[in-house]
Amino acid sequence: MLICLVRSHAAVAALLTACLLSDAVLATQPSPVSEQDGAGLPASVFTELSRSFDQEQLPLLKQFCLDCHSTSEMQGELDLETFNSFDAVRRHPAVWQKVVEMIDNGEMPPKDSAQLSVRDRKQFRNWVQEFLNAEALASAGDPGPVVLRRLNNAEFTYTIQDLTGVPLEPAREFPVDSASGEGFTNTGSSLVMSPAMITKYLDAAREISSHAVLLPQGFRFSKFHTRRDFTNEMLDQIRSFYARYTDSSGGDQVNLQGIVFNTNGGGRLPLEKYLTALLENRAGLRAGSVTFEQIALASANNSPQLSARYLQTLWESLEDADRPDSLLLNNLRAAWHHDSPEARSEILQQVARWQSALWQFTTVGHIGKVNGPTSWLEPVSPIVSRQDIRLPLSALAAAQLAPGESGQREISLYLVAGDAGTSSSGDVVVWERPRLVAAGRPDLLLRDVRDVTRELAAHRQQLFSTAERCLAAASRASETSQTTDIHALAKEFSVDAASLTAWLDYMGIGSAGPVRLGTPIGRKMENGAGYAFISGWHEDDALSIVANSSDQHVRIPGNMKPHSIAVHPAPTLSVVVGWKSPVTGTLNIEGAVQHAHPECGNGTAWTIELRRGNTRQRLAAGISHGATVIPYGPLEDIAVRQNDVVCLIISPRDGNHSCDLTSIDMTLNSSLPDGTTLQWNMASDLSPDLLAGNPHADQHGHLDVWHFFSEPATGSTGHVIPAGSLLAKWQSEADSIKRSLLAAQLQNLLQNGPQNAPGDSPDAILYQQLTSLSGPLMSSALQMISVRERSTGSSSANGVNADEGLEGLPWGLDRSKFGAHPADNGLSQDLPAVESASLCVAAPSVLEVRLPAD
Repeated sequence: MLICLVRSHAAVAALLTACLLSDAVLATQPSPVSEQDGAGLPASVFTELSRSFDQEQLPLLKQFCLDCHSTSEMQGELDLETFNSFDAVRRHPAVWQKVVEMIDNGEMPPKDSAQLSVRDRKQFRNWVQEFLNAEALASAGDPGPVVLRRLNNAEFTYTIQDLTGVPLEPAREFPVDSASGEGFTNTGSSLVMSPAMITKYLDAAREISSHAVLLPQGFRFSKFHTRRDFTNEMLDQIRSFYARYTDSSGGDQVNLQGIVFNTNGGGRLPLEKYLTALLENRAGLRAGSVTFEQIALASANNSPQLSARYLQTLWESLEDADRPDSLLLNNLRAAWHHDSPEARSEILQQVARWQSALWQFTTVGHIGKVNGPTSWLEPVSPIVSRQDIRLPLSALAAAQLAPGESGQREISLYLVAGDAGTSSSGDVVVWERPRLVAAGRPDLLLRDVRDVTRELAAHRQQLFSTAERCLAAASRASETSQTTDIHALAKEFSVDAASLTAWLDYMGIGSAGPVRLGTPIGRKMENGAGYAFISGWHEDDALSIVANSSDQHVRIPGNMKPHSIAVHPAPTLSVVVGWKSPVTGTLNIEGAVQHAHPECGNGTAWTIELRRGNTRQRLAAGISHGATVIPYGPLEDIAVRQNDVVCLIISPRDGNHSCDLTSIDMTLNSSLPDGTTLQWNMASDLSPDLLAGNPHADQHGHLDVWHFFSEPATGSTGHVIPAGSLLAKWQSEADSIKRSLLAAQLQNLLQNGPQNAPGDSPDAILYQQLTSLSGPLMSSALQMISVRERSTGSSSANGVNADEGLEGLPWGLDRSKFGAHPADNGLSQDLPAVESASLCVAAPSVLEVRLPAD
């Protein structure tokens, strides 16, 4: 094994080149004769042969042979003139083998040359044979010159694979090995070497070096040749090792554009299998007849396998009674000693809860950055001296709909403080300024909940008991276009001015102000999809409104019908086409919505609303998905005032705006007080010249009638009056007597609730909206109470008996519990003062806080 320290791939390449060439280069050297070779041959033999050659054989050579076989003539490529001494003869015994063969065949001397006598011929022949025999005996055991052959292609490939441990093919670019006369490809004389072959070996060395992985203590080889692949190969080996002992549980399911897959899966210890194995072998482990290695070995054929080391660690943590107390392990140990399926399940649940509290997955791509995480999974310490707690109440309100002891719907919160398992006396917990928080409203301290809810209940009773008279006053205010004197009108109808103001603002009468539209779509688009007759307005993320001014039906890629309008929302923005009424009168509204790109996407949501001031009245709504045309209307006798806005809203579904091009149309027929009628059609007004402006004029000469804008797809800024509800009917009703009847029915609804009405009925939705603290009526009252409390320090209303009939309400906590130390603590003198809005309790403690569900 080659062990060395290398610092670069260039060094590895040089090293491999030297090693490969040492195996590959052809070389020859004579094999030295062993000291024992010819040891049995007397030395006098070669002395006698030398004497005979000098005195007898050499003269014969000169006389009969050199005429033809001299250095100058050298017939038959045989030069005998060089053998002028016996030492020269010994250096080339093979030549004398050829001489003997030619003498025996009668070829030497030739027939036309002088011939040796029979005696000389026999003498010369015998001398040569004696010399060859002596030379053979002297060289016994010596094979002669040996070729240090190179490895053939197959041998070279297998050698490299054995050395590197990687299935490389370095000889795939080498020429095919030639076979020798014996028919073998590994004969040294046939394994040629050339400069081109050396180049092949150098190239192979560079290729092999590219598979070298530099390590702190040397290098190894990989079947890959990029750093990324080297890293992945090592990670795969690590994962493969741990995969034997883990399972794939614990992943989170993710839905990405309809592609569902799991993340963070795998790498979890199968704790349930470890607990099962330990419980099944508990008696044997306690008796010492079973070892952890035996338990792990029994699982060797299962997947995942069990680790003997972890089995022992888990056993000692749960079984050893001498271990110190632990907040985390005490409950687990107690469950461990109850041998039952329920106990096993309890252990697993507790471990899962602690795992999520003590460990967290970090964000991909941030590991190793400055001030970033150092690993994929990092420990988290749950021990803090201060903890911020936020709890959404909407989910609790939806889950706790049953009436409580007070007869009203309520939710219950529990402020639980423990002693962290220490069982020590004198522990206290301070709940700092517990409060209810809602967007757009001042924070409500838990200390003030009981007082505020009493006042709100009283205000609600007063507000709902005067609903009929407030609506009568609102009807009077809607009949004039002049500014309404709220106080005078309230005095005339014997209602509270604040209550009347809330009703007028909600319905957009008198003091409501103009309708607030969203963000205009302001970038022009011409030659849409290459068509000169396709134009429109657009913004980022495909937010757009487009028009087809021609008689052709084209794809852009969605369908654009002749003389039509289509819109496309963004992922988080709805696209809105608003018709701002230039007149006061009644409307009949109808139209259609069609998904213009039905081959893909999940469709769009559409809504028709009448907006006045801060109020939104929903007239119709639905879903458009597929090629079906969705008609709406006719929506009849919709009362509008000048500057009211009728909006057609197209929104994405589930935040998915792909393929959401939607074809829309709307026709509005107006009956004016003087008996005349007017008609507006979206396609007729807009498709010929959509780019004329935003806002866009109508065909009757009214300016700024059509508006194209966007608004958030969720979280509308106004309150929507449910279509079909009593209040929506009241708004649309022109007959004063019928209006009075509807007002009386609405007051009865507010005072008694939607009895036996489905929860999704228009009146039930209206009731929830108007009675909710975040609704248009109660939110203003809550705002006034908060302002008064900050200015006077009291939440008691002037002129309103907040306790009348409400003294038994259990909401919130007693005000006396705040701003003081617990009476039975005994350490009050050593504790800092408690802020007046904070709650200090002795641990452990459980406080129930009951709140109205609305």
